[in-house]
Amino acid sequence: MIISLEKAQVIYPACTQDDLNGIEQAIRAETNNPFQNLQVRFCNLRFEDEKTIVVFDEVEGLRTGDTIQVSGSKWNNGLYVVESLDGNTITLQDGARLFVGNDEFAFITKIEYPPDIVFGVTRLLKYDAKTADKIGLKSKTVSRMSETYYDQNSAETVAGYPAAMMSFIDKYRKMRW
Repeated sequence: MIISLEKAQVIYPACTQDDLNGIEQAIRAETNNPFQNLQVRFCNLRFEDEKTIVVFDEVEGLRTGDTIQVSGSKWNNGLYVVESLDGNTITLQDGARLFVGNDEFAFITKIEYPPDIVFGVTRLLKYDAKTADKIGLKSKTVSRMSETYYDQNSAETVAGYPAAMMSFIDKYRKMRW
């Protein structure tokens, strides 16, 4: 999670968790960068229930609210937010629906976003709050006042936002192999 839903709703009250997940996925897809901290990685997992992961190693480097990525699993790959830690047990926030069982090939990696990514997402939310009611309107005249909005086409946008607003992700782009 790049920014919490509570912080996002202060900026843009109509924002939902799905909106934030979409922005995060768009940034990860556009940059081809998973933003993984490879120093915080755990193997040898058991999925206890829909929200609980047991790590058979020492869990260090994770805190409540951190984002983790499950990879290499048969069914549970994805991004999850840590709700609590108790020894080697990780409990995930609501919305996690893990399949129960041991998975010898699954591993967890901590996801960390740089501060300028967080700042950029904050700017995108402010843009959404300001322009949400103006989508589709190119020109409007009432009495002696006229408004014309910037016309966007697919060449001038990235993930539905003006390309200039998404320039903060450029330095994190990785080559696709």
